[in-house]
Amino acid sequence: MKKTLFAVITAALLLVAVAGSYSALRAASGSKQIRFLHLADMHAQLDTHWEYLPEDPQHLHRMGGFARIRTALDQSRASAPGAVFTLDGGDTFQGSAIAAWTQGEAIVAPLNALGIDAGTPGNWEPVYGPEVFRKLMSEVNYKVICYNFSEKTTGKRLFAPSVVLERDGVRVAFVGATDPTTTTRQSPAQVTGLDSTQMGGLREFVQDLKRREHPDLTILVDHTGLAPSVQLAKDIPEFDIVLSGHTHERVYKPNLVGKTIVVEPGSMGSFIGQLDVMLNDGKISDYHYKLVGVDETQFAENQKVKALIEQAERPFQARLREVVGSTKTPLMRYDVLETSMDNFVDDAVREMTHSDIAFTNGFRFSPPLAVGQITQADLWNILPLDARLKAGRVSGKQLLTYLEREMELVYAKDPPKLSGGWGSRPSGMTILFTAGAPEGSRIKDVKINGKPLQPDASYTIGGCEQDGEAMNRICRLPGVSGAHYVPGTVHSALLAYLKAHSPIEPKREGRVRATDLPATVWSQYEALHALWHLPGDAAGVAIPAK
Repeated sequence: MKKTLFAVITAALLLVAVAGSYSALRAASGSKQIRFLHLADMHAQLDTHWEYLPEDPQHLHRMGGFARIRTALDQSRASAPGAVFTLDGGDTFQGSAIAAWTQGEAIVAPLNALGIDAGTPGNWEPVYGPEVFRKLMSEVNYKVICYNFSEKTTGKRLFAPSVVLERDGVRVAFVGATDPTTTTRQSPAQVTGLDSTQMGGLREFVQDLKRREHPDLTILVDHTGLAPSVQLAKDIPEFDIVLSGHTHERVYKPNLVGKTIVVEPGSMGSFIGQLDVMLNDGKISDYHYKLVGVDETQFAENQKVKALIEQAERPFQARLREVVGSTKTPLMRYDVLETSMDNFVDDAVREMTHSDIAFTNGFRFSPPLAVGQITQADLWNILPLDARLKAGRVSGKQLLTYLEREMELVYAKDPPKLSGGWGSRPSGMTILFTAGAPEGSRIKDVKINGKPLQPDASYTIGGCEQDGEAMNRICRLPGVSGAHYVPGTVHSALLAYLKAHSPIEPKREGRVRATDLPATVWSQYEALHALWHLPGDAAGVAIPAK
């Protein structure tokens, strides 16, 4: 018995010695394996929802939801060959009814259950005002990092610009950055006292960080959009990896800019970007990336996270499920030029304001809505904020100036000039433009209710108010004469339109067309890459063959 026990102990010690020798050999060779799990632009979509997959003939799938995300993350963590880091790229607390009705508070507990290590705020994080923004960021259980969010008066940063995390012998420096135009494009009341514009000195900061901390990898977690991200990768080659967010781009294959890997994981929590990196002698020797679709047929719901979601939604169930209308066509927001979802919203605003033209912003949030009933929850996905309606008069010349400026924000040759969503969405107007034309000369033809726009003519316009803006400004169009409030809000306009016209049947109608782009533009980066030969390779955003 003693001999048997001795043999067992000896064998165990030998295994420990062999394992130790293997670890020492691996450490000596400088070989390390790291997995990065990347989420971005979840837009408070706590529940499983419809998602559009253009590569699949069935198109609409049920995907996402925080409970399924947790299951998918757990499986990826368990199968990882080495250290694992989980990152969030922002636009997390805005985008759903439950988020709007609780000013983001309902999102905190389910989000904290995902096991995120670090994240950067998105442009929509301040949507409930600067104080709530600070509060929400203080309640998450991960490190919030952002280089360029600061107090306007003092210049003091709101968050640490970076964090160094060490796990399983791997030391990684993460730097955060958000859309620099956040505080110039969001509603003034949302960003009072805040400044997101200060991006100067970022490269020098990164160089100093690497000298001080000696990380194995230096990674940018940004909410600037894919085109600006590849430009940042070009301008700051000290970044080994850029985890991009903001433009909801689905990167199926990594975008290599010099030696920097750039990826973006889609939106709505429908996908997780999984990037595996092999380090040898302090350099990336190999990498593998895949976009993990969080499909309900592949990932069960984590019951603990599901319980947190049910607890948050319980007080609002009746309101969430209230049916307000129906649709005979899917409502979607997946086109840079024009979408059926926005055509519905714009037509409702124009009908409520009794105007020649109506505009709304080219928002990117909201998952698709399948044929069938429309509920209050769906309505708040489409527009997760309500706003008063305004109307007034502008000249044709004003309209042309406005449209040129909006086009520059979507198709600028210089990526840092890109801003906002996908351009203003019109009702009562058709626009023909050339995306690759010089700034200020893109608009080729505009018709108002079928008739050519006259520069000297006067037109009535309707749109939504940005809280805190000047009275004579509608949908970012300044100098509106006779501007006044119209009774009701954008949500009451949608409800009235649904009551009058359900089942609705909105479709893409060619309201906005480009002479030098396809009829449907799935990826903004792909279009810009073709127009301006941006850094990187657009092959990674091409829709894969099924």
